[in-house]
Amino acid sequence: MSLWNLILMKMNKIKNQSQLLDARIVALEKKQNENLKELQVQLNKTYQELRPSKLLYRAISDIKEEPKIKNNAFETLVSIVGGFLSKKILVGKSKSVFKNLLGFTIQYVTTKFISKKI
Repeated sequence: MSLWNLILMKMNKIKNQSQLLDARIVALEKKQNENLKELQVQLNKTYQELRPSKLLYRAISDIKEEPKIKNNAFETLVSIVGGFLSKKILVGKSKSVFKNLLGFTIQYVTTKFISKKI
């Protein structure tokens, strides 16, 4: 075999390896683009699930479905409103520090009383 034939075979082998390498690079780039698209879709889904409105909606749905939480929320609301109303009725608007302290005390005691009775 002549030297020229050996050189030609070596060049063909290098060309084939270069083409194979180029094909593998293209395949990897394609796979990388597909992975990037999947990651973007997942990121968008995660963003949609973590929006404050979605979190609030799920929390409200959980409260609606769980009767114990629903009752506790209602009892707490009634207690707080009762305390607030008793303060407003008995003390009203006042600029006096003593009356304000008395009002907060009445509100606290009334709230505790209502929560214990419910």
